[in-house]
Amino acid sequence: MRLHLVTLVTLVVVASARGAEPPKVVASSPKFWEVGVSPSLKKVSVTFDQVMRSGFWDFIGNNTLPPPTDYEMSMGADLKSFGMQVSMQPGKVYVLGLNERGIPGVGFQNDKGISMKPSYLVFQTAGNPSQEDAPPRVISTSPASNSQEVNPAAVRAITVTFDRAMEVKKHGFHLFEEKKPVELKGAAFTYSLDGKMFTLNYPLKPSTRYEVVMNSTEDIGFAATNHAPLWPVRFAFTTGQPR
Repeated sequence: MRLHLVTLVTLVVVASARGAEPPKVVASSPKFWEVGVSPSLKKVSVTFDQVMRSGFWDFIGNNTLPPPTDYEMSMGADLKSFGMQVSMQPGKVYVLGLNERGIPGVGFQNDKGISMKPSYLVFQTAGNPSQEDAPPRVISTSPASNSQEVNPAAVRAITVTFDRAMEVKKHGFHLFEEKKPVELKGAAFTYSLDGKMFTLNYPLKPSTRYEVVMNSTEDIGFAATNHAPLWPVRFAFTTGQPR
């Protein structure tokens, strides 16, 4: 009897802890960053890891590229999934800002009223995109990916070159120093006059491994002037001793 009571208490504690955590998307259609999505798809859907509150959703967000929609919504019988009717075209990049606006009490939230953290559902439909619709690509980086013995005395910045002009007031650059995230708030960054080269000034440490993560489901700061975001890019390099 005591064992059963302990087990019951444990289950209640685990369930309470789960209810106190922000809900997370565990499945979506289309998938995050999916390419080649059928333009005939008529519904975008997301499924969460816990029971959600009915009538609370936010697919669109601000400054995104949502597909045309009549905002007809549906919620699954499991109370964990939501769907929105859409109408899509071939060769297009679409961006849905899930809870992107971050308005308290508005948007996807569990039955305890805890909101999901903002994230972006980005995908591209099948078909050849026009130059105006295509997402940006990284052409080169400095230091180059997998570079070894980079001289920290000579290299005082990290640069990324894109194939097209980017939105120059923001970025989605994340730097890790020996796997530890570097706080870049306030770090000076610039874009070239044509908007194609991004530069982050940062004093590199000697004999250190660096990893760069550009864009993610939580941050799509790197975007072209057509608002299409960069698909996530990672590269790494290692510094040597100053010389």
